[in-house]
Amino acid sequence: MDERDIALWWAKIRSGGPQRVPPGGATPTGLRRLVEADAQAVWLVPNLPESAGPAVLDEYGLPSQSVVDHKGTMRVLAACLRCCWANPGSDLWPGETAALDQVAVVFAHLTPGRGTRDRHRTLLGGVRRLDRAGWLRYDEARRTVRLGARVASWGSLDLSTLRELWRMVPSGDDQSQPHKAGGSR
Repeated sequence: MDERDIALWWAKIRSGGPQRVPPGGATPTGLRRLVEADAQAVWLVPNLPESAGPAVLDEYGLPSQSVVDHKGTMRVLAACLRCCWANPGSDLWPGETAALDQVAVVFAHLTPGRGTRDRHRTLLGGVRRLDRAGWLRYDEARRTVRLGARVASWGSLDLSTLRELWRMVPSGDDQSQPHKAGGSR
């Protein structure tokens, strides 16, 4: 792979986020491959150090925050993480497929007091925004979600925080209130 090919791949990543490609191809310098669970495709994502702050991301032309920070969208992401990351002791990506209905149950726990219609609209809007940004993969026909390749870019400090938050979010299986940190599980 020559410099021109590498530059083209980086341009694709910068403009469209993680790129899904068939397995078996070369990996451009500075990118890493994430194999999907069924091994039918791989994702090319930037291989940046954990310490990469806004200045480094700016230098590479990558957005430091690709999703508008709406509280509803962040709660949607939290609900999807809870449903798609069955075991917080395991790797986050690729996770598991979750039914949108299961995510909706968890999201309802995270948004008490909202009406059903408003909650549904916020959930779908958040899932679609997160899908476009590469944080989730949403299959509208099957009404399922999976974690997107972009979550693999989170570093160990991020994952430590996410594991703690994961324990506080109720699963879609139970009807209880969110679990308190340090509570039995």
